[in-house]
Amino acid sequence: MDVVITEKGILNTTEFSAEMLNSDHSVYEVIRIIDGIALFLEDHFARLTSSLQIRGFQFEMDISEFKFKISELIKLNHRQNGNVKFVFSLDGDEFRWVFAFIPHSYPDPEVYLLGVSTNLHFAERENPNAKVIQNMVRQGANQMIADQELYEVLLVDRKGMITEGSRSNVFLVKDEVFYTAPASSILAGITRLKVLECLKELGYSITEKAVHVNEINLFDAVFLTGTSPKVLPVNAIGKQLFNTQLTCVKKLIDYYNNKIDQYIKSEKYS
Repeated sequence: MDVVITEKGILNTTEFSAEMLNSDHSVYEVIRIIDGIALFLEDHFARLTSSLQIRGFQFEMDISEFKFKISELIKLNHRQNGNVKFVFSLDGDEFRWVFAFIPHSYPDPEVYLLGVSTNLHFAERENPNAKVIQNMVRQGANQMIADQELYEVLLVDRKGMITEGSRSNVFLVKDEVFYTAPASSILAGITRLKVLECLKELGYSITEKAVHVNEINLFDAVFLTGTSPKVLPVNAIGKQLFNTQLTCVKKLIDYYNNKIDQYIKSEKYS
């Protein structure tokens, strides 16, 4: 039986209310565990700290304690791979927090060749810069994903601009120029951050600008970035089809995966 780590100590899942993991307006972070290593932990902790400050929450745990708690969770649950979710919330006058493994779904290798289907969802996040649970947006997106058998939906704001996925960030590519919405208008994911680093190191041009829904037919390729999918090609937005094997995107995927391998090795032998 899995256990979670809370501010009150170690609890098994029968003693813990899973509702806290999805309570409205709690601040959270999801970190991928690979071979017992929390991937890009420093970047996740920096974003978590920023989200907590935006919400006005007081958080006294430093990164060394945060890292130790995740290591302890990994050992207690005998898991070397998966996704760990950290949630921090205000319950009355008391702050509560929890570390827990959550269900995950990683795309099969062939999906990176074939791509995934998406569609447009006209919705906006409240306070997009903070990683806050917002059940209304998520529920609407999940319903559309289920009804249309999609992998993801892309959020469109009131101006008709594509901002991000419901649980991912999105890039569009034209003539080897990579377009993505500016960080100020989205929840900028850690994978997105690392992808931007990779693109700069590879020498590709980046335009941080949202794309209007009427312009998607002008682009060669689209891909999603996120904790579980990493860098995942999109084969369609609605009826508009895209190339899932564009050379520059394939090169990016290989480079990003190599960056992950280097991080895991450096953490294991540091």
